[in-house]
Amino acid sequence: MEMPSVRREDGPQPTDRGASPLTKDLRRVLRIELLKDSCSAAEIARLFSINRRTLHRHLRAEGLAFRQVANEIRFEIACDLLENTDMELNQVAAVLKYSELSAFTRAFRRWSGQTPSAWRMSHSRLRKTPGLRPMRLPRLGRKQDGSP
Repeated sequence: MEMPSVRREDGPQPTDRGASPLTKDLRRVLRIELLKDSCSAAEIARLFSINRRTLHRHLRAEGLAFRQVANEIRFEIACDLLENTDMELNQVAAVLKYSELSAFTRAFRRWSGQTPSAWRMSHSRLRKTPGLRPMRLPRLGRKQDGSP
């Protein structure tokens, strides 16, 4: 399945501009539901008190598909976790309900063009915090002038 043509620096980007209120609400609900449990279009439609086919029809009118929107949200969550935490990759995969790390890695590579670990190395805020430098400890057993 093709991701939207509007892309973040390294992957799919939600197309909220011009999105209907239903689609905006869908993105918010998916962000919560995907973290709680894997969810289907039928379950999400039930939360909105509409039929699954009605949900698909609304999305199709905007040129979207449920799976596409769900994958965009999975990618956003994955990027947040990779950029802002030191969670291991298998933990990130588990949070997103992937059965194996390899499945998550394949999906992430499809979305961003690179592996999760490579993406993390180039985007991590934890590793790019300005002003933090390794602390230099004084050497013990030496005098101030450098002689032993």
